[in-house]
This record gives sequence, structure tokens and C-alpha cells, in this order.
Amino acid sequence: MFDDAEAYSRIAEGWAAGKGDRAPQFAPELAALVPVVRGEMKLLVGVDRATDIENAVDWLTERGYKAVLTGVSEGWRVADKIAESGFPVIVGPVFSTPTRPGDRYDRGYANAGLLHSAGVTVSIRSGESENVRNLPFSAGFAATYGMGREEALKAVTINAAMALGIDGDYGSLEVGKKANFLVSNGDPFEPATEITDVFIDLSLIPV
Repeated sequence: MFDDAEAYSRIAEGWAAGKGDRAPQFAPELAALVPVVRGEMKLLVGVDRATDIENAVDWLTERGYKAVLTGVSEGWRVADKIAESGFPVIVGPVFSTPTRPGDRYDRGYANAGLLHSAGVTVSIRSGESENVRNLPFSAGFAATYGMGREEALKAVTINAAMALGIDGDYGSLEVGKKANFLVSNGDPFEPATEITDVFIDLSLIPV
């Protein structure tokens, strides 16, 4: 599929430059991949097993694609290879059992911290389709099991924005960025904490 997408991109570029005798026949499934093969858009690759992660890193490096690895349950096993590749990761769900019977019980909780310690840029996802409100608690567990509070906060703010390529507008409070932030009455990673105010583009949103 990606070979076809690269060929489709070359044909389309040639036609746009006035080469060729006819326009390429529109293929939506290939056109959707053109921004990826041209390096204009990041490709999210879902991988969990260590061998799959290694194969994905090799394949992406060979292709020269910009990419983000998501899931990466066994990322801690191959953290050095991921770090060397430079690909960021989106880890989750944090609330998970070990992938292998002989693993420590806390591998799911510690995965994000172990990846960060190896030099990987880590974001955290809840892995939920409904209870996305649990994201702060996922970050809290990652913080407790080796990541640290500051890095866990980055993992759900600026690192996530960087992974998606939108850190020019989101992810941190800086001049020129969207003023999106919340105010709480305590540590946002603590279940007992209440969110008192939410601001979107500096407009107060009722909570």
C-alpha cells in the first residue's frame, strides 16, 4: 500500500509540474497517505509487542516517514532502540496488566517512566473511549512509578502537543499560543482534586 502511495504521489507531482500525458486516476485511499509519504503529516503506528515495535522502527526509518508510536505496552523492553530512532511515543492504557507472566506487576504503570529515562519523548493516553476523564489518574500512576510529577504533567500537555505537531499553538502557556488551561483546588493528579475553572482561548467555561 505504501509503495503504491509513494508511486501515486510521484505521478501526482509530475502531473502538477506539467509532466505526463494525463492526470492520475483519483484513488482516495492512496491520496489520504500522500501527506505521510511526502513528510507533511505524521503517521501514527499502533504497536505493543517488543518485536513489533522494533520492526516498526526499522520500517519507518527505512521509509523516512515522520511517525509516532502508540500503545507500546512493551516499550520498556526496547526503550533504547526507540530513543535512538527519535520517534515519540503515546503510552497507554497505563492501567494494564503485564504482557507476560514473568513480568513485574507494575510494568504497565512504570512503562512511561522507563521510556522517559531512556530518552524517549513520552505522552500518555487513557486508552478509553468513554472514561477519558481518567487521563490525569493515568498520569498520576506514571508519576508515582518512576516518571515523576513534572514529567507526567508534560506527558499530558506539551509532549502530547509535540507528538501531534501542534506545539506551536498548544501544550504550554507561552506568548502567542492558545490560552487553554484549568484551575484546580489541589494536585490535578489526585482523585480528590476538583477543577474549579476551565479556560478555552482565555474564555471561562462553566464546570
